[in-house]
Amino acid sequence: MAQWIVDYLPTWNIIRISGIAAYVLLFAGVFLGIAQGMPMAKGKPKAAMFKWHTRTTWLAFGLGLVHALTLYIDHYSPFTWGELLIPFTASVHPIGSGLGTLAFYGLVIVLLSSDLRNKLGRKWWFMFHMLSYPVFISLLVHGMVTGTDSGNIIMRMMYVFTGLSILGITVLRGMLRERKGPEITIGPKWTPSEPAAEQKRIEGFGLIGTVRPKHLK
Repeated sequence: MAQWIVDYLPTWNIIRISGIAAYVLLFAGVFLGIAQGMPMAKGKPKAAMFKWHTRTTWLAFGLGLVHALTLYIDHYSPFTWGELLIPFTASVHPIGSGLGTLAFYGLVIVLLSSDLRNKLGRKWWFMFHMLSYPVFISLLVHGMVTGTDSGNIIMRMMYVFTGLSILGITVLRGMLRERKGPEITIGPKWTPSEPAAEQKRIEGFGLIGTVRPKHLK
């Protein structure tokens, strides 16, 4: 029965749809994470952005898992467990597939570090949190290299738009932070024992995670 279900599953469509949807949701999660850290983001809009930032990130993780598992049972070009778990060992698009594997591992680290932020401390939490950028870039390249729809003009425009959007809002966030000063927007409360220079470098960034600021609880 199980084999019959697998044989008749539209695996190719599931792989394509789950992969594209996971990327779009991750883009939304990263974008909202940065946006909710803007100085002008306050009150209910900030809380709403944080809520959807968390939801879209976890949905991206779930769809990424579906994407990988469906590659394993695909009828046309199935991946082995080794090709899925060990980066750059796939027989098809080894570089692009490897970047997808690394991005998935990176996303797991970012999400876990958010849950363990109190044990890790703010400095280590921030360092793990900054993996959000290479995770997003890796998935962008992964989609452009391995995606069967990447030759479509609409898909190309989507990749360009999402990439430039993350770059633009990151630059804008940095400019506003320098102009108005640092502001803690996400993560564990700052402790006075940590150096002031480290505080300035860390404060104000919100990318991927499930950390709820005290004023939003």
